[in-house]
Amino acid sequence: MRRLTLILSDLYLPEEAGRGVSPPPTHELPHLEWLLRFADSPEYIGDWRRWLIERTSPGFQGQSIAGISASFPVDDRNVAICFATPVALEARLDHIRLLDRGLLHLDVAERASACEEFARIFGPTYQLRDGGERTFYLSGLPEKLVRTLDPARLLGNEIGPAFPGRDAAELRRLWTEIEMWLHGAAFNAARERAGKRRISALWMWGAEPIAAGRVEPGLAASAYLGGDPLVEALSRMRGGSGGRAQTVPMRLGDIDPALADVVAEFAVLTGAAHENLPALDAHWFQPARVALETGDIRQVDIVANDRRFRIGARPQWKVWRRRQHWLARLGS
Repeated sequence: MRRLTLILSDLYLPEEAGRGVSPPPTHELPHLEWLLRFADSPEYIGDWRRWLIERTSPGFQGQSIAGISASFPVDDRNVAICFATPVALEARLDHIRLLDRGLLHLDVAERASACEEFARIFGPTYQLRDGGERTFYLSGLPEKLVRTLDPARLLGNEIGPAFPGRDAAELRRLWTEIEMWLHGAAFNAARERAGKRRISALWMWGAEPIAAGRVEPGLAASAYLGGDPLVEALSRMRGGSGGRAQTVPMRLGDIDPALADVVAEFAVLTGAAHENLPALDAHWFQPARVALETGDIRQVDIVANDRRFRIGARPQWKVWRRRQHWLARLGS
């Protein structure tokens, strides 16, 4: 394998981590710590989806992340396609907070029920379409109104500062009406009976067009693996699995070694058990470390916290690199 890119898509650190403050007690991840120890100086890339698009095709310039991810067009150019991500919120005394694991996953039946109910109440002005287990696609809002953050950046934090301002009156009104609908929605009641967390709101984001910028031609990956809507769309465009998106496997050893350039995306805080950090350290970071030491992989890129860490083959020769806790290194 020439290059392996590992994207930790929902791992965003508080600002204190970038100012040298000691990280809180957390998992020991020796293999991730080793990889980051021997990485080049981190490159600040900003939003990882925009960075990935820049590596893929100049034809995406001027489109939105949600628009690229969706498989359907919108006739009205003034209307946005945005993500509508199911989230779980918690009311505190003086603010509303997005729960630590507040990005929710819905099964096929729940998504079908949600889309059917939504169409009866909000259609035809607004349309909700299935976007996979992590999100929906919403169309009908004016493009200029949807300028909100990726909710993964708000996990465990107050949502107020990221909520759209009063100039986005239609968006705020729709948000409130959707909250009221979700409170009594049949699929939400079924989730509660099944012991699942209720959906508090649909977080609308991802409709802002990508400005023309630097493009790295010829760097499209051989395979895109993961459950993020953009990663799934890039996988379909590559024709993976007969045109279907490819889920991320349990371990690095499950990937075809003949693939030259692989992008694998993990929701380490809100995804399945095999995507959490201890599992990745054992089943992905450890074999990646071994493959780099032997030269079987030429380069590993780790993308997290708006940074790209590049580790070249046989990094163990850089014996002068000092050890540092992986969490502090991600915030460096």
